[in-house]
Amino acid sequence: MAGSSAGAAARGKGRTTTACLLSDDAAAAATLLPPAAPPAAAPDEAAARAVWRALGDREAPAVGAFADDFWRGACLVAETGASQFDALRALLAGGFRPPGPLFTLAGEGRGCHGQRGRPWASVAGNLHFCAALRPAGLPATQALALTMLPAVAAVEAIAAAGDGAARPGIKWVNDILIDGRKVGGVLTAAQSVDGRIDWAVLGIGLNVAVAPAVPPTPSVPAVGCLADRSPGVTLRAVLAALLRSLARRCGELEREGPAPLLAAYRAASVIIGRPVAVWPEEADGSGPPARGVVRAINADLSLTLAGVPGPVRAGRLVLGP
Repeated sequence: MAGSSAGAAARGKGRTTTACLLSDDAAAAATLLPPAAPPAAAPDEAAARAVWRALGDREAPAVGAFADDFWRGACLVAETGASQFDALRALLAGGFRPPGPLFTLAGEGRGCHGQRGRPWASVAGNLHFCAALRPAGLPATQALALTMLPAVAAVEAIAAAGDGAARPGIKWVNDILIDGRKVGGVLTAAQSVDGRIDWAVLGIGLNVAVAPAVPPTPSVPAVGCLADRSPGVTLRAVLAALLRSLARRCGELEREGPAPLLAAYRAASVIIGRPVAVWPEEADGSGPPARGVVRAINADLSLTLAGVPGPVRAGRLVLGP
């Protein structure tokens, strides 16, 4: 990822660089990110301000800095009126190119959504995170690695922040579960140019302190939060672990390609060896599901189900029996 090589060099020298921080929530900024003295000139402030403007019509932010050797900027907003993911995606699609990895974090707000625009309940105390990345030369043929990246990072962050008390897993394709309850979900959008990924946007929502009141569905029968299994977990710890995991996995992807991510995704899966039904994604839910025990998650993230001819590539998965 752009910036990851420089970050690795900084880590190798045992020093930490300073990143631009814009915020309209001073208390959250001081609590959530390691403070740093702003440099005399913040070279990445212009990029951070472009992201800030894309997040909607809001007051001018307070400008600060935080210590990091991978992320180059962050925007923290107390409340968002629309999807951060959609705002970043539109900004990048319109030609904006950040000088390095940037992220946004909202305390709460409206317009958050998951896959195919499904609404995501935003509650204060939970994590509502998006990142803009520029993969360093990643071939477009390996774009599925960017689907696995936020899911794997989320699972690793939960385990690290909770000191191992919670055992999170990934339910195909992008749900994060603990004890069968959905505690998070991830999104990815990317664009390629001349056979290479030019930019990517990651969205990660995690129920840290609160389990929102969400009506049960066959694919999401129950919702939970990290505090259910790790009562002492904090949003700060989860964010710090997530930022570390994303930085490490981005560097790994640049150096080694998608194989380590695929191995980690498979290892975190909660569906391998279990009976499932995969229903079509059509709006009316019509059509018979593919049913069978999951034998494998293939390199293209399709599923091999016992008794089902051919791979299953898309749909809403319901855990058996």
